[in-house]
This record gives sequence, structure tokens and C-alpha cells, in this order.
Amino acid sequence: MKFEASMFEGELHLIKEFLLSIDVQESENYKEWYAYYVKIYGKKYSNFDLFTIYSLVYLISQLFIVKFVLNQELNSNQVKITPGFLNSIPQKVKETFNFNTDIEVRFFSPIINALNDLEPEKFDHLIHYVVERVNLIDSQPEYFFDNTVQNIVHTYIRHKSGEFYTPPFIVKKMVEESYVLGEKVIDPCCGSGNFIIEIIKTILSANYTKRERIEAIKKLHGIDINPISIYLTKLNLLYLLREDFRHLNSNFVTTDFLFQNNADIKDTFDLVIGNPPWFTLRDIESLNYQKKIKKLAEELEIKPLPKNVLNIEIASLFFYKAKISLLKDNAKVFFVITMGVINGSHAARFRNFQGFHNIKLWKFAKQITDIFNIAFICIYAQKSEEDRTIPNLEVPSFLFSVNLNGKKLNYYDSVNLSLEKTEELVPYGTEIKGNKHYTNKLITKEKQQQLIPIKTSEYKKLFHKGADLNPRNLIFIKKRIRNDSLITINPDPRIFKRAKEPWVKSEFSDEIIEKDYVFKVVKSTELVKFYVFDFYNVFLPLEKENLSFEYHSLKTHAKKFYDKINKIYLNNKKDSTMNESLMDNLNRWAKLINTRQISKIKVVYNNSGSVVNSAVVQGDFLVTGDLSFYSTNNMKEAYYLTAILNSPLMTRQVQIKKSSRHIFKIPFEIPIKIYDKNNENHRKLAELAKKAHNISETSTVDLIKKNNRAISKNKIQSLLSKNLAPILNEIDEILTNDLKT
Repeated sequence: MKFEASMFEGELHLIKEFLLSIDVQESENYKEWYAYYVKIYGKKYSNFDLFTIYSLVYLISQLFIVKFVLNQELNSNQVKITPGFLNSIPQKVKETFNFNTDIEVRFFSPIINALNDLEPEKFDHLIHYVVERVNLIDSQPEYFFDNTVQNIVHTYIRHKSGEFYTPPFIVKKMVEESYVLGEKVIDPCCGSGNFIIEIIKTILSANYTKRERIEAIKKLHGIDINPISIYLTKLNLLYLLREDFRHLNSNFVTTDFLFQNNADIKDTFDLVIGNPPWFTLRDIESLNYQKKIKKLAEELEIKPLPKNVLNIEIASLFFYKAKISLLKDNAKVFFVITMGVINGSHAARFRNFQGFHNIKLWKFAKQITDIFNIAFICIYAQKSEEDRTIPNLEVPSFLFSVNLNGKKLNYYDSVNLSLEKTEELVPYGTEIKGNKHYTNKLITKEKQQQLIPIKTSEYKKLFHKGADLNPRNLIFIKKRIRNDSLITINPDPRIFKRAKEPWVKSEFSDEIIEKDYVFKVVKSTELVKFYVFDFYNVFLPLEKENLSFEYHSLKTHAKKFYDKINKIYLNNKKDSTMNESLMDNLNRWAKLINTRQISKIKVVYNNSGSVVNSAVVQGDFLVTGDLSFYSTNNMKEAYYLTAILNSPLMTRQVQIKKSSRHIFKIPFEIPIKIYDKNNENHRKLAELAKKAHNISETSTVDLIKKNNRAISKNKIQSLLSKNLAPILNEIDEILTNDLKT
């Protein structure tokens, strides 16, 4: 049965009310819990509500033990279940099964003792709730806590620390393909123990003697940074093994695998299997921990270029750390991991697979990946005797699907994965930068044959990313004129559609500023082929003429407003963010205050998406970080470049090479020539682009007027794809010929 979060509201309310009444937040126990869990979930989510949730999980676990381990029926009229009875359970299972969990539950076990002080009526009410939940378990009790934690702890909190649980049907397939009976195994991020559970089921169902099974079970190990996860893993294994659990208790350790004490795990293993956390460096709040991650990435030789450092995937560190800390020579690692490690530019050094061989990838049909709402793969490899990069890398990829006859796949469905397709993947190229090797995105050999040979265009160094004008809720405005010099401003409602915590609130209303500090800005959200159909107004405390920032020279109202939003920024920014002011953040990497942004003619294109769109922007417009741009004084050159960037040929090339989202400098891996007014092809491309700009502007403006501005970008693009098709085909033909020469 699936347990929804709403099912636990009654008992959560009771426990929270009770814990507040005894001032648990002032206790040393709670303070110790907070100090530990803030390292996992950060300050915002390591709160009293989370402590209450885990306290409830611990209480439920005690009655789970009664029913499924001690095999005692839970009496619905509460006669047998008293505070004294609950207090006796931990000691009883410790003596009977060597179930020692004092370390893992030290934060939550005091709630059992404190229940002695709860009013009898409320105690009975609480126990009634919990008994009801445990009695609802109708099959596979070993997955009850996996289900419960997923539904009772908010998705956003779990995902903040990269917790994505693995469906049992994927776990089963991975174990079938990698585990050999009797091997020494460890899951370095074991969660509630799904991988170890499946291996134990394999052992118990094998045609083994009792002694051989015990020996195989003794070789199973697990690590997790979250104490409650280790506790739940042990509890699930206790349910499966009963008396035989005593062989495993010390094999499961609460520690941070990436930085664990060597005394925690001394052995090496035949198989490292699991689902390491899916989050990146930018998600980490602690500046100190960020520094440790960057240092480890460098030591493991997978640290990306500076522009990609914030995108370091923590799961990729688990993969390489396993190689040096856990794997025997020729031993196996098999992880569930995000698709980004295969196609993202931030994982280019990960794809060197230094020190590995026999790499295999599992991909999955959409019906399966929809379970996570994130594209993921399974990656298998073996440790090589030599720690070197694989030359001429080829990686077999296996695509799996399930046949459900039109039904939606659920997390706990017992289904068989069917192999739909096998392909060989190769990198579309490799690079050496600063004596470091980088392996580009892995693509099929069929797509490799469609690529134009890579040769870097000189335009690559001339295009630059725009300014990251964030947080948008503080500076993107709607204005209302008050007089010749002053305006009234409010947040632009358009920017809240994609806003992320903590920048989702309207932080000001009817503020007054001098109109000199309002700038026009273009974003990718209004960019279609050959035209930008709208812009934004943004407050910036800068001089219009040269974009300089002189705080003490700001006019009265602008200075007052900047002080206000700067304070909001400083109060809400991550601790790991080094910027000391809002202005520092707006001008990060000097992307805002520079002469390029002042240019009156700019060529822009989108940094992400599945189709490359480009346009010439004329006038006093600044460019945001979701666009890249080139400033020029030559309109013909500008049109020439938009012809190339908007060409179907360009989009096809980019789609093969790009990661799931990002485009950035990929267009300039094609040998686009510097504009030459004497080159007939270049002149033709510029003329066609100018004509296309006129068609795009006229078509878009007419469509917007007809729909009273209530028109989606998709509908605009759909119309333009028809109206521009003849010109784009002509551009493709000319560009193809020009590239051949």
C-alpha cells in the first residue's frame, strides 16, 4: 500500500504539540541533532518540523518491530502498548538479535522515554494512529520505510541533499547483472537499504547451505551520511534475517563516504553498488564543504573548468572515490546516476574513465525516467590495474523499457525490463587544456557521421555570456511615471514564473526611484528566430553612459532603494556565496560592467534549449546571462552571423553535441569564417538574414496584436517555422557550400 504524506498529519500534529510542550528545542539532544543534520539539509530545512518527522518515523519503527520482527499482533484497543512497553523494545531486540542502533537513533530515541509524560488520552490517540499505519502494511514490509520516508519528508528537502530512492525493479535488474554469490559488496550511499535487501533476497533464494548463506551475508556492507538511513537499513535487514542479523550489525556505518575516517571502512570490495546523491556543488550551503568538494574533485582528476565548477556532480565523486578507496583490481562499480555525467560539459573529465575499463551504460524509456522526473542512467565499470585514460573510447549503451499495455508505471510495480536497443557510444571529440584531458559528450556512431569536422571558429572568443541579473525579484520592474525625473516601481510579475527559493516573493511595492536607473534588458524567453519580441525594465544602480557603479554618487531615491534590496539579498543569499553585496552578484565575472554591454549593435543567441535562435539587437539594451552575444559596429556582419546561427544546419549540429540543456560555445566548434564583405556567400547570407528579420518582426508583431498580446512563444515559433522555411533552406545551402571551401 502507498502511504501519502496526508495520512500522517494526525500523529505529526500530536508529536509536534507534545515536543513543544516539553521544550525539546532547548534540549542538548535537539541541539546535537541540529548540528549534525544541518550538514545534510542546510539551515532552512534542518528545522523542528524535520525533527518531528524523524521522531515519528522512529516511533513507527518500534511498532514495526513488534509486528514484523517479534511477530506479536498489535492490539487495536491499546491494552498492551504502554510507554513502558515501548521503552522495553530496543533492549529486547538488542539482546535477541544483536540489533545495536544506539548511535543511529540517539537523536530520536528520547521521544520514547518522554512519552511517559504524555497525557494518557493523547498517548492512546497517538498509538492508535501509528498502529493503524503499521497494520495497513499488506505486502513487502521491507519497503515500508522506503515508501514512508519518500512520502513523509517533502520532496524538496530530500532532493536538496540528492536523495532519490531507486525503484525495486531497477535494483533487482542491477543486482541480477552484477552480483555473484559470495562476493564482498558495499553500498556507499545505502538509504533504506534497497540494494542490500535485493542481494540478501538473492542469497536466501540460492541453493546454498545455511553456512554458505551466512558467509555470503557477512560480506555485505553499507554506508550513509544520514543516521536514520542506516537505522532503517538495519531494521529492514533485521526483518529479513531475524537471528542471522547478528552477523551484519557492525557492517553498516554512519559516515560521509567522500570524507570518511579510514577506520570506518578498511576493506576492499568485489562490487560497489548503489544510487549516490544527485546534487551539485551549487546546492551545498557550507563554504567549507564546497572547498573540500573542489579539492577532492581535483585529487580525483575530474574537476571541470572554472566555468563549470558549480556544476560538479557529487555522484561523480562517489564513482571515482570508490575506485581508489573501495574497489579491488578488476572489481565492479554499478551506480544509478544522472544523465549529466554522460552529456554535460561539466563532466568532461569524468568521461575520461581514467582507471576504468569495460564501461557499460543502461538507458531507460521515458515511462521509466518519469518516475524520477530527471533523466538518469545506470553506469557499470571495472577497475583497471593501470590508472590511465581509455584511448579510442567506445561504450556500449543498452536501452530498457517495460510493457504495461498503456498503464502508468509505478515505483513499486514488479515489472521485467525489456532490452529495446543496443548502441555503441563514442565521444564527439576530445580536448587537451592545460595538460588536462577532456572527453566530450558521448554520442552514437550514426550521429558522429553527421558531424561537420570540428574546427574552432575565431568568433568563439568574440562571443560572451550576458550578465546574470539575479535575484530577479529584486530588480526586474514594472514602472509608472510620476514626473519628469521620478517613477514608481513594482516587481515585474513575469519573472516569478520560473523563480526559485528563496527568490519567489514580491519584496517591494510602490517604491520611488529616479528614472535614470532603469535599463532595458533582453532575455532568451522573448527570443525567436531573427527577432526579440519584448524586453524587461531593470533597476540597476549604474551610470547610463559607462555602466559604472559609484555608491556614494547615487541619487537619493535610488540609493535608498538599493540599500533596501541589498539588505534583502544579504539576508537570503547562501552562506557559500562569496559576493559581499548585491552589486557584486549582478556584476559577477564582470559580465555586466563592460564596454560590450554598451554597444548599440549586438548579435544574441540562446545559451540553452533544443533549437538555436538568434537575432540582431539594436539600441540601448543590456543582455542577460541566458544569452550569449557579440558586439559589432557592422550591421552586415551582424546579419551574416544571425543567418548562420539560425540555420537548421547549426541546430542539427548543436543538438548532437549539446548536453541536456546547455548550448554556450558549441556553435563555434563549426569553422564559421570571419565576415568578409568581398565573399559573395557572406553577402548573400547577410541579405537573407536581413530579409528574415523583417519577416520575423512583421509576423510576430501581427500575431501579438491579433491575440491582444496573449500569445505563447511556442505559437510564435510555429508560425515563423512556416514563414521562414524558404529563406532558411536557402541559408542552409549557401552555408554548406561556404563551409566546404
